[in-house]
Amino acid sequence: MSNKDIYLEALEIGKKAGADHVEVFFNRKKSLEVVIEKNDLQVPKGDRYQGIGVRVLKDGKMGFASSNILTRESIEATVQSAIDIAVNSPEDPAQGIPEPSPLEEIDGIYDPQGENVSLADLITKGSDFMDASRGIDSRVTVDTASFKAEIIERAIANSRGIRAEERKTKFENSAIGFAREGEDISSFVVEYTVTPEWKELNTEEMGVRLREKALGNLGAERIPGFKGSVVLSPFAAVNLLLFPIVFAINADNVQNGISPWREKMGGKVASDIFSISDDGTLPGEIGSRMFDREGIAPKPLQVINEGKLISWLHNYYTASKAGEVPTGHASGGDQSLPAIGPNNFIVSPGKDSLENMLKNIDRGLLVTRYSGGSDPVSGDFSGVVKGGYFIEKGKERKPVKEVMIAGNIYRLLHQVIGLSSETQRILNFRTPYIALDGVSITGR
Repeated sequence: MSNKDIYLEALEIGKKAGADHVEVFFNRKKSLEVVIEKNDLQVPKGDRYQGIGVRVLKDGKMGFASSNILTRESIEATVQSAIDIAVNSPEDPAQGIPEPSPLEEIDGIYDPQGENVSLADLITKGSDFMDASRGIDSRVTVDTASFKAEIIERAIANSRGIRAEERKTKFENSAIGFAREGEDISSFVVEYTVTPEWKELNTEEMGVRLREKALGNLGAERIPGFKGSVVLSPFAAVNLLLFPIVFAINADNVQNGISPWREKMGGKVASDIFSISDDGTLPGEIGSRMFDREGIAPKPLQVINEGKLISWLHNYYTASKAGEVPTGHASGGDQSLPAIGPNNFIVSPGKDSLENMLKNIDRGLLVTRYSGGSDPVSGDFSGVVKGGYFIEKGKERKPVKEVMIAGNIYRLLHQVIGLSSETQRILNFRTPYIALDGVSITGR
């Protein structure tokens, strides 16, 4: 059966089974992956997946079931399971299925060339990466690297009239490596690239960057502890700062009382120079999409403007509960109920280059990789700097080891003192280097 035959058949089965309203989300994915471990190519692999998620409303109650077996018998059983769950669930007046709204195709999120990408093409990309990362200098070791291509087909239909289909491509490379010179072993360094366009995937450049980072981390030294400035690389910023911010602005967390910003709407939550937007309509961005998990069109959204909290991220349920309009941030796939997540989450860059921003730091730390624990409810965090450089009088002086940082994420957002003009895409986040003041740095 075609995609449309599958999800429309499930919709009709749901209507005939007595559901008041039915929503069917269809997902099909083809993926190819080449993996390198300890400098050696592993067995390449390919995978295909398809499945549906069925959500029904029955007498004001909601039920959900999913299946990756798409015969008529299996679809009928899945629909009936969703109805059975609904019948035995509590009533919730906020539960609902959205009505249709205008949808517009997004340019640059599907590359037809992706249909022709083969495992041999990915092996070539991996070979180019290895030549650039350690072919020139055998001191470098690629611990793990992944080169992945995905073709994603999404579709949704509901009994209120929503009908939408979309194709996307995703080419994602990640690598972790280190350098060894005699007894000196560098910390692990990370390189990451993701794009919807095959031609943008330059694994040779990625290998050069990993090599330079790894070699630059040789000779790391311990430093004394101090309280000073910390500059987070985009990779470190996403893990340490942006994930907790996404937690705090999730309307479900707000309504459940666990968001630390639940009473902060319209108030200051960050430094005046700190702004964030979310926009799922941007051409060529990995988080862009014509419709969200519920068939609602995303729209540009200002989340934080010059330090002030402006918006929550809503799906249909949380918006109904709050008496507001959905923001197009229903997330997830066919195997679960719609959750809430960002589309393209963008921290506004500054005007100064990273080099100029570092010149303003008298004593601090440039963190390129961080590993640790954080509590998104309280904001407290502590962890180890897995890759970093001690900065003194505006210069990167030396790589460091056995250094820890600790503090409170939400307090530190008020202490943002600099943003670089350079930005990097990490997953569906785009962020500059972020400078923070007053961070506790523990050394030897």
